[in-house]
Amino acid sequence: MDFSEVLQGRRSCRSFSGESVERDLVSSLLNKACWAPSPLNMQGWRFLVIEDAENKKKVRLLGEEAQKAVMAQDGPGWAGKYGFSFLEEAPLLVAVAYNPTKNGLGFFFNQPHGALMAASALIQNFMLAAWEKGLASLWFTFFDPGEMKKALDLPEKWELAGVIPLGRPEGELKAPPRKEAWISWGEW
Repeated sequence: MDFSEVLQGRRSCRSFSGESVERDLVSSLLNKACWAPSPLNMQGWRFLVIEDAENKKKVRLLGEEAQKAVMAQDGPGWAGKYGFSFLEEAPLLVAVAYNPTKNGLGFFFNQPHGALMAASALIQNFMLAAWEKGLASLWFTFFDPGEMKKALDLPEKWELAGVIPLGRPEGELKAPPRKEAWISWGEW
């Protein structure tokens, strides 16, 4: 696969085959993901790979709690569209944590999100590297961050950028429609 095929072929996946994913492959993908840019090259990220049923269930339940809270406020709409069983069906989940103090010069200019932006770039790298190897994923953020942090027993100074289910896809993944880039040249 060339880079354009990887970039345009990657899909979010909510249906996994259940086939295991080798730890060496996961480690290799995470190490490739670490080539993401970060403020002052601080690389303020860590990974928690979740393989056990108990912790995968905790993640699923917190997703369902968030769904109920959103639906209570906003009606079923888009929030009622998805189930969360895929979080337990995926062979593993990767929780991507970041240290908000690894923000480079952002604190001096009231821009405190550099560490989260870096973790986001890392997640994109991870998902693309996984897709190239025939693995599908989804960037899961539909949870109360404080509750998820507690459930996964993350240290105090770390925050979550997302939880990524990873595995081989079950069936064909269809491309959702994409909008053309909105581009201004020279002025907004």
